[in-house]
Amino acid sequence: MVSNVPQTAEKDFELPISVSVIPELKIVHNVYSGRVTIQDLFDEQTKRHQNPAFVMGMPAVNDLSQVTEVDIGFDEMMAYAQKTMETYRDVTTPIQLVLVGETQVTAAAMAMYENLSAASNAPFHVDVVPGYPEVLAVLNLPPEGLQHLPDFCRQESHLL
Repeated sequence: MVSNVPQTAEKDFELPISVSVIPELKIVHNVYSGRVTIQDLFDEQTKRHQNPAFVMGMPAVNDLSQVTEVDIGFDEMMAYAQKTMETYRDVTTPIQLVLVGETQVTAAAMAMYENLSAASNAPFHVDVVPGYPEVLAVLNLPPEGLQHLPDFCRQESHLL
C-alpha cells in the first residue's frame, strides 16, 4: 500500500522541550530548543509532574541555549506566573530555578521570568547563570554531577 502522506524527517517532530528528572542529582533538567511558546512552558510543567521520579520542590535547571525564537508576551507570562503560583501554593521553601544559556534571543524572556517571579512572590528563587560550572555551584552539586547531564553540558568542564 502506498501512502499519499508526505514522509517527514523525524527531527521535524522534535519537541521544543526535553524534560529529564535526574534522581542522582535530585534536579529537573529542561532543555528548550527552537521556537518556544507559552504552551511549551505549560507542557514542561505537566511533563515534570507526570514523571514518577519528580518530587515537589526539586530544583530545576532550564537550559535555553538552543532557543531560536521566544514567542511569549508579557500578558501570557503573567498568566503563567499566576498559574504557577496556584500549582505551587503549598510549597513553603523557595524552589531553586536556574536559567542557563542566555543569548540575544533569550535574554529578554529570562529577565521577564526572573522579574515576574520576584514581583509575584512566586515560590522560586531564580538564578541566571552563564554556564554549567555555575549551575553546579549555585545548586551546590559536585563536579562529577556533569556525568548525569547531556554531553553538551560538559563543554565548560575544564573550568571546574
